[in-house]
Amino acid sequence: MEKGLLRKKILFLRRCLSYQEIQKKSNRIRKELFLLPVFRQASRVLFYLSLRDEVQTQEMIKEALRLNKTVAVPLVKLKERDILPVKLKSYDEEGLFIGPLGIPQPKRDLWQTLSPDEIDLVIVPGVAFDERGNRIGFGMGFYDRFLKRTSSRTKTVALAFELQLVPIIPSQPYDVPVDYIITEKRVINCSEWPLAL
Repeated sequence: MEKGLLRKKILFLRRCLSYQEIQKKSNRIRKELFLLPVFRQASRVLFYLSLRDEVQTQEMIKEALRLNKTVAVPLVKLKERDILPVKLKSYDEEGLFIGPLGIPQPKRDLWQTLSPDEIDLVIVPGVAFDERGNRIGFGMGFYDRFLKRTSSRTKTVALAFELQLVPIIPSQPYDVPVDYIITEKRVINCSEWPLAL
């Protein structure tokens, strides 16, 4: 299926989930993330700030801060189609505003940036994924551009509902696959899957 059609289909399915279903599935995913060795070993983690119908990250961010991890969130740079990691000292919804593309981000007076190559682990959002780690986002390439600037030791974990998994996503040379995918049903180590069918 063409990427645009697949994006529409999965977004429709995701938006059909109730608030209760999203919270329940997100809690299961949070538990698996915090058990994952690459998460436990990471000192500096970039989380996305979730939209209403995404895997919810608020409680994950609060828990990571309680564990004394350095937590950053993305500041959207719309012109450059890029993201800037901004450190969070605490999770406070009053310290956030709705930025470009409807994505929550920190208010300016709280900005303290982190270099992409300092980050140990990036928690990646997306619309659809396959088990090889290929992903479809919103089609603007923010995370692909950003991930190319991280260190070779930086790991990536996508959080997704099981309904976001599809058999295959055609990848382009500029696409950056993720290392792991966590859904409410399983943890996928994408490196264990063959690169092609």
